[in-house]
Amino acid sequence: MQVLKSSPQSLFRLAELRLKRRDVGSTATWHLGDGGPRVLLIHGFRGDHHGLLGVAGALPQVRFTIPDLPGFGKTPALDSEHNLDNYASWLVDFVTASGGYDLILGHSFGSLVVASAYSQGLEIEKVALQNPITTRASEAGSKGNKLADRYYELGSREGSNLLTSQAVVRGMSVALAKTRNPGVRRFIHKQHSSYFSVFESNRVVAEGYRAASSGNVLDYAESLPTKLLAIAGERDVVAPLQGQLELARVTGADLRVLRGVGHLTHYERPSEVATHLSEYLVA
Repeated sequence: MQVLKSSPQSLFRLAELRLKRRDVGSTATWHLGDGGPRVLLIHGFRGDHHGLLGVAGALPQVRFTIPDLPGFGKTPALDSEHNLDNYASWLVDFVTASGGYDLILGHSFGSLVVASAYSQGLEIEKVALQNPITTRASEAGSKGNKLADRYYELGSREGSNLLTSQAVVRGMSVALAKTRNPGVRRFIHKQHSSYFSVFESNRVVAEGYRAASSGNVLDYAESLPTKLLAIAGERDVVAPLQGQLELARVTGADLRVLRGVGHLTHYERPSEVATHLSEYLVA
């Protein structure tokens, strides 16, 4: 299976040129690729379908489906609380309506949504979890977590523009990016500036944050399929490597660790992620 080895910026542009929007029910959904295995990509917290385009762009022989999570991007919010149970229910319904997938990938918060969906009966044989959340942030008690709690508490108030503050978004982006390549860093910051604040309401973000910070993929370990791939960043501070090692120990997951990168493997190393996916698809 062909994997394109190009810069993240080039891979994102290639994917954008091939994107076609065909919604599934009320879910804003993008598709690319005309043949090959079908892969469903579930993005992370506060993102939208743009975040995983680099991975999709690197695999021209794969058919990708990429929805915006409810409340983010162009998909309307859920009628109920944006917690993991309700996101999982949405995902099960989405797959039922659009199904026939060979693999599903969830990045970061998306890994929690995917794992929770398996506990509700999701049936896709192969699953890949990219930078999966295996450490419960709400129990960490670090200064960073306390600061994030306060930020989302204040930002959740009606009329607040704190959650869309470009200064805060840039600070998050700077903290997460590990690459020393100035072009890639600029690209990452531009992506976050453009798409990290596209959400329906402060309430949606606050509820999503509570779900993300209280969730742990390991809670759903018994429900996950045996064909499980985990892709981790060696320097990930959001989903530390120790938790990924525990996931591999508990579930027997095939763990692939990307050296020198953190939580933004989809931005910094999309070709490497795509290589692991291609090997997993044909295994």
